[in-house]
Amino acid sequence: MASVAGVAAGAARFAPLVRGLKRVAREPLVHFLIIGGLLFAGLQAVRAAERPTVRIGEPELNQLVAYWQMQSGRSPTKAELQAILRDRIDEELLAREGQRLGLDKDDLIIRRRLAQKMAFASEDVGAVAEPGEATLRAYYAKNADRYATPAHIALKQVYFSAERGPAGRTAAGQALARARSPSDVGAEPVGDPFVLPLSYADVSLDDLIRDYGADYARAVQAAPIGAWTGPVASAYGLHLVKVEHRSGAAVAPFESVRADVRDGWLADRRAANNAAFLQGLRKRYRVVVTGESP
Repeated sequence: MASVAGVAAGAARFAPLVRGLKRVAREPLVHFLIIGGLLFAGLQAVRAAERPTVRIGEPELNQLVAYWQMQSGRSPTKAELQAILRDRIDEELLAREGQRLGLDKDDLIIRRRLAQKMAFASEDVGAVAEPGEATLRAYYAKNADRYATPAHIALKQVYFSAERGPAGRTAAGQALARARSPSDVGAEPVGDPFVLPLSYADVSLDDLIRDYGADYARAVQAAPIGAWTGPVASAYGLHLVKVEHRSGAAVAPFESVRADVRDGWLADRRAANNAAFLQGLRKRYRVVVTGESP
């Protein structure tokens, strides 16, 4: 009886609290708060499920490790590997956040890099089949000048500075006349000091064009063997030239340059594929340039 009475007394003490909770539960504001809390919890759960995921797969991890080994000559330690991963993740997070904020828009460097990657991707998509022997030989015949050995020349020259003005041409003419005089056969003409060689045992026509200009190279190519000629003009001044030996350009045999021919053919095909790919893109996009009619 005593225990029943104790329970009844305890229930009586909590009765006001229970009535208060029931009364609060019937309040619309409480219902609103409960529903709001549930919605908030649900929204947080959805956001957590929709968070972008950064994945570093095994192939990329192996690539990072291989790059480290190539630079350092050894495998990374555990701490170094963790630092590599941390840097890679930080890079990805920053890049994605930059894209989200639109920082990649109107950036010339990023645009060029994307265009370059797209060009490489178009080459992969438009894979070029290995050319046959007949194809390579036809390409070699059509582009024989690519595989020609340039003409080589042995020569001596005497220089007359452009700073002399008209007097330089006069001095060059007098030196040439003396060198050609029967009484002075074999005598070397004398001119001014020069920064470039005054004698070439074996120089290519391309090198002469690079150093002296096309007009000088053409004059040397047309000069007689074994006799002083000139004056020949260059950007430096005037030259008397004596060609001692000249070997003409020769096309290398196909067999000796077959690998180069193949590389050239493949490069041309890839360039053609890229041009076709770009032409297709021009048809897919409408390009409007400010100031021009659309």
